[in-house]
Amino acid sequence: MSSREKFTQGVSLLFKTQWTALKLAVDMQWGGHDSEDKRDWLIDVIVDYFNKNGKNTDVDDLETILNQVMTDEFNTLLEDDSAYQISQDLIKIYHECIQGNYSTVDLLQSKQKSVKQNSKKAKNYEDDEDNEDSSDEYDEKSLENGENSTMESDEITSINNSTITTKLSKNKPIIDDDGFTLVTRKR
Repeated sequence: MSSREKFTQGVSLLFKTQWTALKLAVDMQWGGHDSEDKRDWLIDVIVDYFNKNGKNTDVDDLETILNQVMTDEFNTLLEDDSAYQISQDLIKIYHECIQGNYSTVDLLQSKQKSVKQNSKKAKNYEDDEDNEDSSDEYDEKSLENGENSTMESDEITSINNSTITTKLSKNKPIIDDDGFTLVTRKR
């Protein structure tokens, strides 16, 4: 892979995974239904800008471009200096790539892979939780319908009797040694 291709990959990874403002604007479709296309267009604009200006790329000019695109295309006014930080990162990645050093791009790529793996694990965990919940629902429904379950009917009766006894004892007034009745709040 050439340094130009690696730089393009770095810009894409930076915009798609590291720049929270742009990620949020795309995810929430602040730029309309074609927000992803606008992000991809921005990646191309930035790569072309670096191809034209090379090492003479100015961080402030780059920040101005990013702020302008976020305002015009995504209706987003950035007040967190993230455009400046991303501009610095872009210049760093560019200088590394032209020197044949792809460590930052590789780091971004490994972060993206770990995020994808974690999201797959989270999805699998949620699926497992859904399956456990559905089995609990079945057990509750089968008990309500009088179907056999792992609990014996004697155990169920004793649970029901203890619940009734507890409820009756709660309604009984408490009288202390002096004959006064304890007043409790109703719940």
